[in-house]
Amino acid sequence: MTNATTKSEITKNYEQQLPEDLKTIYKQVVKERSEIYYMGYVLGFILAMLLLLTNTYILKRKMSTTAMVCQTILVSFLTNYFYYTLTPKKHMMLEHIKTEDQTKAWLKMYKGMQYNYHMGMLLGLVAVGMMAYAFRCA
Repeated sequence: MTNATTKSEITKNYEQQLPEDLKTIYKQVVKERSEIYYMGYVLGFILAMLLLLTNTYILKRKMSTTAMVCQTILVSFLTNYFYYTLTPKKHMMLEHIKTEDQTKAWLKMYKGMQYNYHMGMLLGLVAVGMMAYAFRCA
């Protein structure tokens, strides 16, 4: 997710038009959001694994493969989503933007980041689902 966001043309164009003081703030925003995203993903993965291992080895529940995969994806997704959404953010780029051109550029950039966030989430959920699918033989 972070790599796709920082390497895109939209990002490069946006960062080039920023004055130096806003470039520093922008880099802080990117770093903070990336850390929040990955922490949410790790927490979701850990919770999903704990639930999967508990159901499989401790409670000895026999779940269908579909139920196991769906449960794992749901736990991972909800944890990641709510962690990212509810974690307070120190920096909001819109608080520092001064001109209309900067606002338009930010909106274009924001839409690109939104797409990358959702694609990263989708790929992460597919990976978690595949991991859960591997437990079907347990």
